[in-house]
Formats: sequence, C-alpha cells, structure tokens
Amino acid sequence: MKLLVITLILGSIASEVSVGVAAQTLNTAVNVRTSSMIAGHVTDAHSKPIDSYSVIVFPTDRKAWLADSRVVKFARPAQDGGFEVAGLPPGEYWVAAVDTIQGNQSAGEWTKPEVLEKLAPRATRVVLGPQERSLIVLRLIRR
Repeated sequence: MKLLVITLILGSIASEVSVGVAAQTLNTAVNVRTSSMIAGHVTDAHSKPIDSYSVIVFPTDRKAWLADSRVVKFARPAQDGGFEVAGLPPGEYWVAAVDTIQGNQSAGEWTKPEVLEKLAPRATRVVLGPQERSLIVLRLIRR
C-alpha cells in the first residue's frame, strides 16, 4: 500500500495498479493450479462400506506434523459415505480412516504427532502431483 500511495503522488497510478492486479491474479492462479485432493470411501475388513468414520491426511515427512500445518487435514464423511480432502499441496501423504478420534475440523487429537505416529504404519500412502485428484478406498482402522 505504501508503494501505491507514493505512486499516486508521482501520478503514475495506472501502471502500478495494473502491476499490482497482475501479481495478485498470478498468486491466486498458482495456488489454484497446484492444489490437489484426495477423495474416496471407507470399508471394513469384509469390504463393506462404512459411513461413520474420520479421515486424517498427513505428510510422510514427520517434520510437517504441526497442529497449525496446512498439510495435516481432517475430514468426516459426506451423506453418501464418501470423503474429500482438498487444498493439499503436491507431496507424499499418509491417509487413515479411523473409527473414533477426538476433535473437529479445526482441532483435536488428530493434530498430535504421537497420534499420527501410531496411525502411520496402518495408513495408506498417496503421492500427489500438482492439480491431482487421488481416488482411494481405505480400510477402517479401529482404535
């Protein structure tokens, strides 16, 4: 904003506004283009669909297991029993469907590294590229 005010004083606002809008548009386009998603359904040990569960998506890189991380995500099933976790940057993830877990979309035990550590060996590994949509079927993890 300070640059814009200085530009106003100098009288060349049209070119600066044009550059500012182009930069904002570019940043938005980059975020949209690189965002990926994981979607699917959950079954029990007998391959029967389950509609009461929670899905946790977290990176295979343990250094990113932070409570406020944008790559550790939580989802509940939709009415059709499926799940969708969007807004993921490209990378390698663990995806786990659990029968019970404390929390909601913004906070809960699913954000704790010790919980993720226990889920990782039983989770499904997914690698996402830019703008990729991965469709998977998960087995329910009973806790």
